[in-house]
Order: sequence, then structure tokens, then C-alpha cells
Amino acid sequence: MKNRIKQIRKHYNLNQEEFGKRIGAKQSTVTAYECGNRVPMDVTITSICREFGVNEEWLRTGNGEMLLPKS
Repeated sequence: MKNRIKQIRKHYNLNQEEFGKRIGAKQSTVTAYECGNRVPMDVTITSICREFGVNEEWLRTGNGEMLLPKS
């Protein structure tokens, strides 16, 4: 999941601090996610998916497309 979180952040051209603000996390927490030192809680995963239009299955497992289709 660590690489997929970083991929989302890079896709939106955000630094770790900006990404963290959008999901309600500190920059140090985002660093820990991207380094694999912490695994985001379900509420954080939900926030990432909602904020960035990310497919939750892709974020959790790598299966499917990164972004949800636009409706």
C-alpha cells in the first residue's frame, strides 16, 4: 500500500504536507505510510478514497484501476 499512497500523492502533484492536510494527517504520518512504517486505519483509507476519487480495492490490494470512473 505504501507505493500506492505515494503514487496517488504524485499523481496530484502534492508534497507530503499538502497530501496530509487533505486527508487530516500530519506530514510525518504520511511519511510513515509511504515508508511502510505505519498502515493507515480504515477511516484514513476512506478519506483518501473520498478526497482523491481512488478505488478502495486498488488502494488496499493493487487490483483494478487507481481512479474511480467519473460519473
